[in-house]
Amino acid sequence: MFNVLVPTTLIHCYASNKDVVSGRKVFDEMPMRNNVTWNAMINGYCSQSKKAKDCAFEAALLFKDMLVDVCGVKPTDTTMVCVLSASSQLGVLEIGACVHGYIQKTIYMPENDLFIGTGLVDVYSKCGCLDSALSIFQRMRDKNVLTWTAMVAGLAIHGRGKEAIRLLDLTRVCDVKPNAVTFTSLFSACCHAGLVEEGLSLAGHLNEAYEFIMGMPIEPDAILWRSSLSACNVHEDVVMGEKVGKILLQLQPESISEDLTGTSEDYVALSNVYASARRWQDVESLRKEMKVKRIENEPGCSLVQTTKTP
Repeated sequence: MFNVLVPTTLIHCYASNKDVVSGRKVFDEMPMRNNVTWNAMINGYCSQSKKAKDCAFEAALLFKDMLVDVCGVKPTDTTMVCVLSASSQLGVLEIGACVHGYIQKTIYMPENDLFIGTGLVDVYSKCGCLDSALSIFQRMRDKNVLTWTAMVAGLAIHGRGKEAIRLLDLTRVCDVKPNAVTFTSLFSACCHAGLVEEGLSLAGHLNEAYEFIMGMPIEPDAILWRSSLSACNVHEDVVMGEKVGKILLQLQPESISEDLTGTSEDYVALSNVYASARRWQDVESLRKEMKVKRIENEPGCSLVQTTKTP
């Protein structure tokens, strides 16, 4: 037992410190291994962020070796969760389907296991088999925030953003609180699918939207900020609306000879944010700034009158 415990612990230590090469060397030199050893090595591969796909492939190969190992060690639930994680990272349907088939043969109703069920939803979602993912998702008795995140993001990233948003709305009914990962996954997917306004309209997540936009690898354009400002108006978030509005106005052309399309609408939108908070002095300041820059309202747009009774 000691001859298994010590090297197994060493494998876990190496993997935790991102040295799977040394961990695999220890693994290969072991004359005897138990399922904890196999799990440590497979999970070690799955936990690597550097060359993640290469490591995921090695994990899948190691699982295959485990099934034919002469020692007769059998995979555990933990093994299957790790292998599903590897399949998800690879995004190869054939591998995911084979793993699912093995799970169905060895585990009665795998959907009843929260972690295995979530892994299956994640695999099929990332492989684009949304009907299979939804079928498993709906049959699961218990779901956590990771389960919902996997399904919501899967729908959104494959062009079904509106369904994803409707599904996200159900989390409130099911007493599941989406976290930043849930929102970021959905918002990112909506952007990729061209559903920017749908992504930004998610209630109660304007701060996460702002952080995501600020962290984008490309410079966000005025259209994206206008969508965000519109969402702030809808959800009456004055603080965030002012922050986004000021960023948007900074993007305005400095010369009046340049194209001013959308300029007056931006001032009106920020003015509405101020007006909703009854900040009439700020509304008036915007009006004066428009006069100085000789910006005229487009038809259908008007600044809120400051003569309202405070």
